[in-house]
Amino acid sequence: MLGNDKNKKNNISEVIIIGAGPAGLMAAISAAREGAFVTVLEQKDKPLKKLYATGNGRCNFSNIYMDDKVYRGGDPEFALKIVDHYDRDDLLLFFHELGMMTKHIGDYIYPYNEQARSVADALLLECRRLGVKICCEERVVDITYKPENEDEVSSDVYSEPADEVRFEVKTVGRIYGCRKLILAVGGKASPAHGSDGNLNGVIKDLGHTIVKQYPALVPLMHTDKKLAKLAGVRVKCAVSLIVSGNTVSSERGEIIFNKDNISGIPVMQVSRYAAKAFEEGREVYVRLDLFPDETEEELSGLLRRAFDGYYDVLSLKNKDPRRDRSALEALGLCTNEKLAEYCLNAAGIIPRSIAGNVQEKKLKALAKLLKGLDVRVTGDAGFERAQVTAGGVDLSELTDDLGSKIIPGLYIAGELADVDGTCGGYNLQWAFSSGAIAGRDAGKSVLNR
Repeated sequence: MLGNDKNKKNNISEVIIIGAGPAGLMAAISAAREGAFVTVLEQKDKPLKKLYATGNGRCNFSNIYMDDKVYRGGDPEFALKIVDHYDRDDLLLFFHELGMMTKHIGDYIYPYNEQARSVADALLLECRRLGVKICCEERVVDITYKPENEDEVSSDVYSEPADEVRFEVKTVGRIYGCRKLILAVGGKASPAHGSDGNLNGVIKDLGHTIVKQYPALVPLMHTDKKLAKLAGVRVKCAVSLIVSGNTVSSERGEIIFNKDNISGIPVMQVSRYAAKAFEEGREVYVRLDLFPDETEEELSGLLRRAFDGYYDVLSLKNKDPRRDRSALEALGLCTNEKLAEYCLNAAGIIPRSIAGNVQEKKLKALAKLLKGLDVRVTGDAGFERAQVTAGGVDLSELTDDLGSKIIPGLYIAGELADVDGTCGGYNLQWAFSSGAIAGRDAGKSVLNR
């Protein structure tokens, strides 16, 4: 039953899942398929709010390509092991059996209509078929674990035998009880959609360690007023993150200049390392190689020919340079005009000057700048604009089934764990894989007691 059951006195379930995101609902489905009675508690007014916004609503949920670099965190191998155990093919089969068609664009996998609603509807319909109860607007404020050798809980709260209850889950308005508990509350990214870290203190009180959390897949801020004039410009380039003078991560692809930040997939990929560096008070730059396919020497030659007016084979053959071009027009033939003007000014070349008159040393300086344009970044755009959270529950405290090594019957799934993926559907794949494995084990173990 979907919704708030305000009048039900008996709030006992065999499995309770906190968080109705992708990991939570996949865990619910997996536990219910094992025969367990499952309740999902969600603090927002409806499930899967963050999913609807994934990939601008297109919902890239997995990827054909997979290697040991797509997951970050304390133990990427652990994350890959979980994803290998419930992999892309398992996930595709799951959705296909629910009647949802899929397709891939390049390596990225989407629902066939490229609408997140299809993924959400498939999950919710299966929850309804299995009798999973989803209770929305239930903000959890505390969790109590009762070891098996403790006295029975008070009978005025539960109508089931007390030995069936190992966890008391307290919300703002009521208390729920269960034998197995799965935490799938997400991290801190995108709090408007329900991930706000409000249970971090409770999780620590249960004995778990939470690795420092940072925004990941997030734009990086700058205060360069001249760079702000490039707002809206997109360019394909190589991106390196420079922290205290050292390169810590490099990516390649299309970036986007915005008024107060730079974004795009390559920037988002390196942002988790930048966020940590900001926290540590370190100096951070993003270095842009605007011509990654040319060496600096090759680029110098290209610029010399362009600035001298030898734009094509015919002008070279006839030794007939076209000297009616400005420096801006010459460089504008090679890259975006706004970006060209910014780079010319940065290299000390007057944009409206005659291209053929630009000195060789100035062209070499320009080539050097184009191969390494440093943008001082002053911070990240915060959890509000982050797509995912870096950090979370320490993976060393979890079993291969995502069960807690500290609290028997407790599981951690999804973004709450110290796992964050790169762009390309890897974070949703982790959510579904971890949810499926945790839910399956919780469902089996609760029925095999």
